[in-house]
Amino acid sequence: MTINTLFDSTSDLLVKTAQLRTQKAEVIAGNIANLDTPGYKARNFEFAEQLHKASEASANSLTMTATNVNHFGRLSNINSIRGNVTTKANPLGGLDGNSVNLDQEMADQAINEGAYSRTMQLLKSKMAILKNAIIEGGK
Repeated sequence: MTINTLFDSTSDLLVKTAQLRTQKAEVIAGNIANLDTPGYKARNFEFAEQLHKASEASANSLTMTATNVNHFGRLSNINSIRGNVTTKANPLGGLDGNSVNLDQEMADQAINEGAYSRTMQLLKSKMAILKNAIIEGGK
């Protein structure tokens, strides 16, 4: 077993999900920071659909054996996801043109934090399994 096969596609998926959740948290924080900025348009960071499609495509694809690590990347579909930043519509926007809804941003932040925590817990569990395999394999 080489170092390249220690981490499977699930590990790649979890790491990418954590990165994307971090980006989403930054967008939400930017919205909250601009709550009182006249004319500021709240932004949204979407990646779930792209992540779902890429993970389905990699799960359904045939596994090929590389003779060189530079021939093709593992889960290149997952690693190429960048997410999309869009403008949120808020029909109840303020008179100053600011479209930030603090209640919605706080709810989005709580949902994102929970999803990030679950992702990190799954990644931690994967690493614990790997650690156990290494310790038990050395006996």
